Amino acid sequence: MRPHSFTYNFPFCEAFEWIERSPAGEFMRSSRVVFPIIESLHLIGMALFVGTLLLIDMGLLGLAMRRQPIYQVAASLAPFTWSGFALLLLTGPFMFSAQAAKWHDNPVFWIKMMLLILATVLQLSVKRRISSGKPAKMIGAISLILWISTALLAKMMEFV
Repeated sequence: MRPHSFTYNFPFCEAFEWIERSPAGEFMRSSRVVFPIIESLHLIGMALFVGTLLLIDMGLLGLAMRRQPIYQVAASLAPFTWSGFALLLLTGPFMFSAQAAKWHDNPVFWIKMMLLILATVLQLSVKRRISSGKPAKMIGAISLILWISTALLAKMMEFV
């Protein structure tokens, strides 16, 4: 394991190093094929989860899915949405463990995590009860912005 010099001395620096040195982190770095396979599964999960949420958000904004009530669309897409969410929850920690110490000092990682938490809380609490009207449009717009921003920041993390 390479030594890591942290720019910021947060109380959990050691925890990030421990995660990276964990069996999961070592496993992710041990093979040339493991990380790409896990990352591919992660992207499939993202396509399922965020893709279905984008359809619902577009429906809340009145830009798509106009023939059915949005709650019916959401119910029909729910198995795909939650399968994608489960796949993200399974693969994300493995991907993180491969380079945990690297992400510690990356400000884009922290912003992404905050947006991810906000978007998930919005999805699990407020958005599930919305069906139509002005509040629905606002919630759809906020959700759309949060998920797109989270995805863009996830991609940007590698370049900062």
